[in-house]
Amino acid sequence: MYHEVHKQHRDGLKPAQIARELVIDRRTVKKYLKMSEDEYLEFIDNQTHRQRLLSSYEGFVRTRLELCPEASAAQVHDWLKENYDDFTEVDAKTVFNFVLHVRSKYGIPKSFDHRDFEKVAEMAYGRQTQVDLGEYHMTTDEGKRKKVYFICFVLSRSRFKYSYYSERPFTTRQVILAHEEAIEYFGGLTEVFVYDQDTLLLIDENKGDLVMTEAFRSYTEYRGFKVHFCRKSDPQSKGKVENVVKYHKFNFLRGRTFIDIFILQAENLAWLQRTANAKVHSTTKNVPYEEWLTEKAYLKPVRGLYEAKSVTDQRDVSKDNVISHKGNFYRVPRGTYHPPKTTVRIEENEDNHLIIYNTDNAIIATHTIYPGKGKTIGGTHYQRDLTESIDRLISEITDRFTDPKSARQYCQQIRKDKPRYIRDQMLIIRKLVNNYPVQIVQQAVTFCMENKIYRATDLESVVKRYHSQQSQKDTIEQPIIIKTINQTAHKIIPDKSNISDYQSLMI
Repeated sequence: MYHEVHKQHRDGLKPAQIARELVIDRRTVKKYLKMSEDEYLEFIDNQTHRQRLLSSYEGFVRTRLELCPEASAAQVHDWLKENYDDFTEVDAKTVFNFVLHVRSKYGIPKSFDHRDFEKVAEMAYGRQTQVDLGEYHMTTDEGKRKKVYFICFVLSRSRFKYSYYSERPFTTRQVILAHEEAIEYFGGLTEVFVYDQDTLLLIDENKGDLVMTEAFRSYTEYRGFKVHFCRKSDPQSKGKVENVVKYHKFNFLRGRTFIDIFILQAENLAWLQRTANAKVHSTTKNVPYEEWLTEKAYLKPVRGLYEAKSVTDQRDVSKDNVISHKGNFYRVPRGTYHPPKTTVRIEENEDNHLIIYNTDNAIIATHTIYPGKGKTIGGTHYQRDLTESIDRLISEITDRFTDPKSARQYCQQIRKDKPRYIRDQMLIIRKLVNNYPVQIVQQAVTFCMENKIYRATDLESVVKRYHSQQSQKDTIEQPIIIKTINQTAHKIIPDKSNISDYQSLMI
């Protein structure tokens, strides 16, 4: 093994390549390369006479590896604990080293999926732009950790770079805006843009028939460039921009203090001009800026401005009335899903809220976007059937008013201001109509409209006030009537004492 490592190193292979070829650890390769032949012989002698802690399990490990050569050391560790109740607790590294020993001793290499690569010719000028997203933890001026997000663009031929930063995870709208800034920075468009299979841009690969998000598809059609999405787990297809992402992390961001996103973007532009696009590229041996001066003439000129004010994407509603978005599930009202398929549209606004629209472009749910993953967002409110004709409920209530038109106008304004709570608001108004004279409720509605008060609870207070005033007025205007317990009592004549009786008693 020692001589084979040195032979392959003399042939020009790197330690990582040698490790894959010989199925040994890269650190072992580096250790062998540092040893002289005498040092290696001494090392082998020590290894031969060393008693291994897991030697008693060698037969078992050998048998299992022969049956399953691709098994990892962690699997072998679990098998040992599963099959031997008295198995000694050892460090995972000890098991790893023992498995390597067994593989080497009995010639059981671990299968390795190797993919052949070859150096491709340089792209033609104006042919391709590669795009990728990244994130990095910075330190603020207060000593706290701050996560920033960025998107990188690089012209494949000239290696001319641009990047755009954000404090929050990118939305489709932000990705489009970043494209617009990159195109302006480059001075034009290439024929093809290369991406990862990011859910901001791609819904489904569909065996080559790409299904892009509606917003991004509209944008690519407007700008007129072709898109290429790399296969999953295939970073080599866009290696240029992968290196640019690392370059940003370890040359620009590492060691830099975060103050605010605008200062960071300004510092980034200065770095691009000073370093990233000004230094000689290690592969092309050319300066990206100088190459860009040539490539600029091959870029397609842009036409007009793309307005991305309202960018929405489509999502399928599952049968349990949730949609999936960035690793989380967001509730929609029960009854939204109708088989065989129901689609809604979503929009992320600048306040970090996810707004969900139905096919009639009406808002059916609004949620605060959860930064983590694996959560179901939305409480019991969304488990009720809010799609049950709110229009019918409003009509049922307002038809009982003396001025149905103004009452309906008032209810619709509440619906506009509080779409999530419209049903609760209408139930309060219906209760008022049932419990108080309609004239008083109508008077209260008129007062609220004049004073722009669009809340059912406030309307309830006004109704109670008017009703109290009306009750006091009625009390003053009505004559006082004394009612006795027995209506015939006024006809009874009480007995009278004779004064002579009192005079005789006093003599």
